[in-house]
Amino acid sequence: MEALTQLFIALLAISISSGSHYVFLNRLKKWVGNTKIPSFVSLLMVFYGITLSQLVAALWFALGFEASIYLGLGSFGGDDPIAFIDVFYFSLINLTTLGMANIEPLRHLNLLVGLEAMTGFLLVSCSATLIFKTMKH
Repeated sequence: MEALTQLFIALLAISISSGSHYVFLNRLKKWVGNTKIPSFVSLLMVFYGITLSQLVAALWFALGFEASIYLGLGSFGGDDPIAFIDVFYFSLINLTTLGMANIEPLRHLNLLVGLEAMTGFLLVSCSATLIFKTMKH
């Protein structure tokens, strides 16, 4: 039952983060198509918008980790309680698939970790498409 609960939390985080990312990218795409500012400024604004969107996606997953910990589905290694900023940092590193965080997820959190990395890869791919289209514009 714990694994199913963790899977539900993961699917919820994937849905919300990919949905918010879609909204960000769609609005950026429309904005770039309708603006008359220099192309370099447009590209820079796309970079900023994508960065903000990735931060929001990491926040959704960090909240998923917090909910999982609260429900007793897992924890992060170590004896000390972990602060939310550390969970957010771990989520951001994991979402970008760097995997260099010094925090170790335990038990069912590993499912959320794997699905977050997969989602991050897909979000980065979608973001790259918008960057390439902006550069061609």
